[in-house]
Amino acid sequence: MFQENHNKQNTISLRSNFNNNNLLYERKPNLVYSKIYSSNSVVLPPFKKLFLSSILLYTGVQSYRQWRKYNKSITIKSNSTVYWNVNKTIIDDDGLRLTHLLNGKKNDVMTFLDIIQTIEEIKNDDRITGFIADLSTINELTVNSKLGFAQLQEIKHALDELKEIKMKKLNNNFKMLALTDTFDSQEQYFLASSFDKISMEPAGIIPLTGYGTVQPFFKLLLEKFGIHTQSHIRNEYKNSFSYLTSTEYNNSQRKNLVQVYSNLTHQLAEGIAKGREKTLNKLKILKNSNLLISLLSSSKSIDDNTEKVIELINQGPYTANEAIELGLIDSLNYKRSIITNLKKEGSDKIIIFSKYHNTRSKEIHHEKKKILKLAEIKPVPNHVGVSLININDDINSSCTEDIIKSLMKAGYDKNTEAIVLRIDSNGGDFGPSDAIWEAINFVKQECKKPIVASFGNVAASGAYYIASGCDKILASPGTITGSIGVASVKPVISKQQLKKWGITLDEIHITEGTKYYSIFNELSGPHLEKFIKHVNEAYELFKKRVMDGRKMDTRKVDEVAGGQIWTGFDATTNGLVDKIGGISRAIQEAAHLALSQRGSEAFNNKEKKLINKYSFLRNSEEPSIEIVNYQKPASFLELFENTSLEQEIFTMDEIKENSNILNSSHSVKYSSPTTISSSNHQSLTNFKPSKTEFTNNVSIDLIQNLINYIHSINNNL
Repeated sequence: MFQENHNKQNTISLRSNFNNNNLLYERKPNLVYSKIYSSNSVVLPPFKKLFLSSILLYTGVQSYRQWRKYNKSITIKSNSTVYWNVNKTIIDDDGLRLTHLLNGKKNDVMTFLDIIQTIEEIKNDDRITGFIADLSTINELTVNSKLGFAQLQEIKHALDELKEIKMKKLNNNFKMLALTDTFDSQEQYFLASSFDKISMEPAGIIPLTGYGTVQPFFKLLLEKFGIHTQSHIRNEYKNSFSYLTSTEYNNSQRKNLVQVYSNLTHQLAEGIAKGREKTLNKLKILKNSNLLISLLSSSKSIDDNTEKVIELINQGPYTANEAIELGLIDSLNYKRSIITNLKKEGSDKIIIFSKYHNTRSKEIHHEKKKILKLAEIKPVPNHVGVSLININDDINSSCTEDIIKSLMKAGYDKNTEAIVLRIDSNGGDFGPSDAIWEAINFVKQECKKPIVASFGNVAASGAYYIASGCDKILASPGTITGSIGVASVKPVISKQQLKKWGITLDEIHITEGTKYYSIFNELSGPHLEKFIKHVNEAYELFKKRVMDGRKMDTRKVDEVAGGQIWTGFDATTNGLVDKIGGISRAIQEAAHLALSQRGSEAFNNKEKKLINKYSFLRNSEEPSIEIVNYQKPASFLELFENTSLEQEIFTMDEIKENSNILNSSHSVKYSSPTTISSSNHQSLTNFKPSKTEFTNNVSIDLIQNLINYIHSINNNL
C-alpha cells in the first residue's frame, strides 16, 4: 500500500498568470513517481504470500504473452488482403490498456486515429490488393464503444479515397467486400456502402429508417411528486432542460431539430447513393413522398440516386430478400462459407487489420529513425511534430486540470510545433470551459503554437466554447455542434408534499443567502434577479468568446446563437466551422500552420545529403508529421503503472525546465458519446447535455434519480 510522503509540504498553491487572469491551483507536493510503503503494512503468512505471488506471476506472464502477440510483426506479402473485424475492434483513444489484455479475448485495441491512418497506409501500399470488412454482430463485444455517425463519415471518406486510388493503380482489380450476419444499425450499412460488394446472411435485416426522436417530458410527473423547477435559459432554442421544465418542444426548438434531422437524413442517403451508384442506376422507384418534398425544400439540389435512397429510407427497414431485390446488397451468403473460401485461396495472404497496422507502423518508424539526429540540430524541412489531446466527455472540474496540464505540456514541449484538440463532448460546466479556453489562448500567445480543433460526433455548448479559442475548427458533415447558449435550472420541492409523506423540515438560516442553494426554498426578489443575472452574464461572455475567436460581429453571432444546434455541414456555411474534415485533415492543417510560422533554416552539405536520401524529409505537397504526446504505453511495464497512486506535479517553471520529461505521451480520455442512436430505435439521440450543462447550476440529482427509476421500471415491463 502506498501513501503520500507526509514529510513534505502537504499542499502547494500555484498561481499561473494567463492573460493577466490569476488561476489558483491547489495541488499535492511535488512528487514525481514518489512512493513509500506504509509502516502499518500487514504481514502475510508464507502460504498466502506464495499464493498471491503465483497469481501475480501468472497475470504477468499472460499479459506479457498478449502484449507480445499484439505487437508481433508479420511479413506483408504481395497481393495480400487486409481483413478488418469492425465489431471486435476496441476503439480506445488511450490506446492499449491492461484491462484489454487481461480479458482473455482476442481483441484488437486501436485508437480512432489508428484506424484512419491504417486505411490511408493501405491506400499507398502496392502490396495490398484487397480489403474485407466484417461487420457481423454475433459475439459483439460489450466493451466496444459504438462509433457515431460523424466518426463513420470519417472512416467512409477514407474508404472512398482508398477505393478511388486503388482502382486507378490496379485497373479495377482491387477487391473490397463487406460481409455481415445482419446490420444492427443504418450507420453500419452506410459504412458498408463504400465497398464494391456487400454480402449478408439470409436472416439479416437492414434497419434503414432515417432519423427522428421521441422525447419524454417529465414536468407533469414531477408536479405530482410536489417538485417544480425554476429556470432561466438563453435563448429559445436551448433545450437542455426542456424535458424538466416543459411538456413539449417550443416552436423554435422543434424547427431547429427538424432542420438537423433532415440534414442528417440527407447526408445518410447521399452517402449510400454514392456507394451504391451502380445498382441504384438500374432501380426504378416512385419518388413522391412527403419526406422527399420536405428534404427538397431544405436542400438546394438532390441527385436522382439520392432521391431513390430517400424513398427507400422512407419505406424501411428491409429483410435480406427485399434488400437484394432492391440492390441494397449483392449476395446472400453465410460468413462461415465466405471465410472458408478465403482460406482456401491462401490464408498466408490474409492480414488482420490490427496486425497490418502494427507492421506498417514499424516499417515507417524504421525509415524515419534517421530523422532524430537531424531534428536535434534544427527543424527538419517539411517535418512537423503535432500533439494530439482528446476531450471526450462532459467538461467539468474533475477533468479540467488534466486538460490544462496537457495543453501546458504540449505548449512547452520542444518536439511539438502544433496542437490538435480532438473534441467529442456535449459540453459541460461554465467555469471549467472558460478555464480551458483561457489555457488555449495562453499556449497560443505564450508558446506561439497553432491549435486546431477537430470535432467528432458532437462538440457543442461548453465544448464549442473551448473550440472558439482555436486557430481553426474542422468537423465532419454529421457532427452536432453549436448550442451557443446557457441554461440554469433549480428544482424546488414542495414542503406541503413532504408533509404528506411524513417529512417535516426545521430550517436555520443565519443569512438570507443560505436559502439560495436550498431545494426547499423558491428563489424570489433579489435572489431571483441574481439567478437570472448570472445566466445572462455567462451568455454574453459566451457570445463574446465566439465573436473574438470566429471574427464575427454581434449580429452574426446572434443569428447562430440562442442555443441552436447545427450539423457540421451547416456550420461551415454560417462560420462556426472552417472546413469539413476529420482528424487526419485536422492534423494536416495544424502541420501547415506550424510550417507557415517556421523560419527558413540553412543546412550544411552533410545534412542536405541526409535530406535528399530520405523522401519523407524532402519538401512535398503534404508535410511529414510525427504525432507526439499521444498516450499509448511505451513499454509492457508501463501498463502496470497506477497513475492514481503516482502524482506528477508541474509548476509552470518546472514545465519549461523539464522539457525532456514533457516528451512523455499524454492524452485526456473519457468514454466517447454516440450522438446517433441505433436505427433500431429510429432516432437521433436528442441533443441534451448533462444536468450541469454550461451553467452554475444547482444540483438536480434527485430529479435525475427519479427519472432513471422511471426508465428502469419502463425497461422491465
